Amino acid sequence: MSRLGDTIRTARVQAKMTEKALGKKCGLAESVIKDIEMGRRIASDDQAQRILKVLGVQNPVSTELEVAAEPPQPMPRPKPRAYVVPLEPEHPAREAAAREASDAWLDALGGVVKRVPVIDPEGVAVDHVLTPIVGGKIEGGAPDKVLFYRCPDNALRGFRVFAGDLLLVVPASRPENDRLMLVLHKGRRIVRKLLALDGDRIQLQSFDYEFAAQVVSPKDVQILGRCVRLQRTL
Repeated sequence: MSRLGDTIRTARVQAKMTEKALGKKCGLAESVIKDIEMGRRIASDDQAQRILKVLGVQNPVSTELEVAAEPPQPMPRPKPRAYVVPLEPEHPAREAAAREASDAWLDALGGVVKRVPVIDPEGVAVDHVLTPIVGGKIEGGAPDKVLFYRCPDNALRGFRVFAGDLLLVVPASRPENDRLMLVLHKGRRIVRKLLALDGDRIQLQSFDYEFAAQVVSPKDVQILGRCVRLQRTL
């Protein structure tokens, strides 16, 4: 459970209010309230402020509400660097032996870990991350279908996702409300928080220093997957 989720749950219980009643007053689904309380969903600043206002919470101690408004850091995060494979090994025999040992190790652990590719907005694999396989799946997705997306900028800063961070993506073909999803838009792969609108339209939400939303039609965007885990770059 996150600090924000714990704050909301404590205040709701004290107010003797159910998740359904709280969601109704905030204009949110009961499942959204439950997911936020359990830490399974990242609440936007607007959602958090609405919930806490209904509950009458003043000056919450949770630092999660301050992320979207925090000033620029004095030491900005470095821009992500592409993974470069050496063109010519200095010691071919040593490099070949190391590569053979590494491949043998991965083969032995083939059912335990997977070398998951990291892609950029153009869909190019720039790196890989060794990721554990649990029950034949990686976060519910087929091991050979999941991927990591490296965020190229701070367009999701308000959702606590920064340039260089990695988002684990599992396949999905339909938009899911209030969830960060990987989509193909105008030839580039981007991650945005989605909201399904009337008429099959889709709202793509970003949040750098200010919240922004773009409405598109299904023919202009392809849903590639949903983001299920954040791996922060140090």
